[in-house]
Amino acid sequence: MLNPKRLGIMIVIASIVVLGLLLSLKIQMDGQLLNACTEACGTQGQEGSAACTMEACPYHQSSGMVWIPIIASLFVAAVAGIGVYLAFAKTEKVIEEKEYDLSKLNHEEKHAFLLIKEEKEGVYQSDLIQKLNLSKVQVTRLLDKLEQHGLIERKRRGMTNILLVK
Repeated sequence: MLNPKRLGIMIVIASIVVLGLLLSLKIQMDGQLLNACTEACGTQGQEGSAACTMEACPYHQSSGMVWIPIIASLFVAAVAGIGVYLAFAKTEKVIEEKEYDLSKLNHEEKHAFLLIKEEKEGVYQSDLIQKLNLSKVQVTRLLDKLEQHGLIERKRRGMTNILLVK
């Protein structure tokens, strides 16, 4: 899979190459039209040459072909801008919710785990005791089982524990 940063860099490089080619094309077209003007009007300042007005010079009466490289260059520059955006845009980290195997747990353990999981910053063990309507010993044993299964972790906070989902 092509990540956005690499795609952006590739777009910028390709745009620079195309802009260089368009610039070369524009310079060639201008040179050819200038030569056509010089041939049609003669060199200014030579004896016997007619004064060349803008209306008589084919360089100044050229078709809209002169504008095509300029318009194409603007389009390519816009594409290059998109490439720069892709190359330097910060990618968002997708946080996937972890799947937990709760099949080995009994009803009380599942209920306790889901209560802990609801609280993003963790829940105090004393609050969990009140929510579950169990004794301190029962909750401690229940939390020991959840810790053994690798579902939660306990962190000491003063006189109580804060419970977090791993």
